[in-house]
Amino acid sequence: MELYQIRYCLALAETLNFTRAAERCFVSQPALTRAIQRLEDTLGGLLFERSKVAVSLTDFGRSMLPSLQQIYAAASQTRDLARRLQQQRPEVVRVGIMCTIDLSAIFPAFVAFQTEHPRTDILFREGSMEALIDALDKGDIDVALLASPYDIARRFAGPVLYREDFVVAHASSHRFGDQAAIAIADLAGEPYCERSLCEYSTYIQRGMEEWGIDVNVVQQTTREDWVQTMIRAGIGVAFVAESTALSGGLSFSHVAGTPFVREVRALLLSDRTRSAAMDELQAFLREFDWSSLPSLKKPVVSED
Repeated sequence: MELYQIRYCLALAETLNFTRAAERCFVSQPALTRAIQRLEDTLGGLLFERSKVAVSLTDFGRSMLPSLQQIYAAASQTRDLARRLQQQRPEVVRVGIMCTIDLSAIFPAFVAFQTEHPRTDILFREGSMEALIDALDKGDIDVALLASPYDIARRFAGPVLYREDFVVAHASSHRFGDQAAIAIADLAGEPYCERSLCEYSTYIQRGMEEWGIDVNVVQQTTREDWVQTMIRAGIGVAFVAESTALSGGLSFSHVAGTPFVREVRALLLSDRTRSAAMDELQAFLREFDWSSLPSLKKPVVSED
């Protein structure tokens, strides 16, 4: 017994005319007739008396009619409830955050977004720049917050959210401790903790080589938290993004005359169909006042 068969039967019971019932159900008369015959076969009895001049309900049909009406009403209510529940389900946006971006530093922006868009859930995922690019390509994430010292492939598009300097983080007791700025030459021979997953690590290393600066790499790790612990302990210094130094409570000094600056973007794959929630999030991040966050000192907003 199919729901459409019950619907056709109820229409015929109301109109007692095959033609008008078929019109009401937007089907051909033969299709309506076949459906009612199948319903009668399923129930094991005739629902209608058919003659050349009139159609009427049989005694069996009149007995079955209340039950058929109840079944159809219950099914319609269930369908309407399912539709409402589907409409109430939150949209999900999967956001990849580059592992060298401190989530705690930028999280207020996402909290503000969800306050304005309570029906959108955000799922966060961490990864290196290469891992996030791969995840975007595969459709495993929808938006990626990342930065690169090199050109971003044209298949990705998104605004620059903020720009920040790389600074030299060090222990508060370090000889750089009371210096707001140092010269790149001051790093020569300095014990250095290398952040091997930092997308700017090789870029900065090559820059220092061009200036003839040779640091003494004493530790190398993929763990950002380990690097910060080593810096606080005075094991060595490291170039880190200024927001990382601020949110981590690290002492740091700017390096005069160096071009070590990163631009953090919110990227999507250009040719992929986007949900309304994805567009809303990207637009919100574009317009967000990043200067309101204490860990970001030099915000800038640009177009795609």
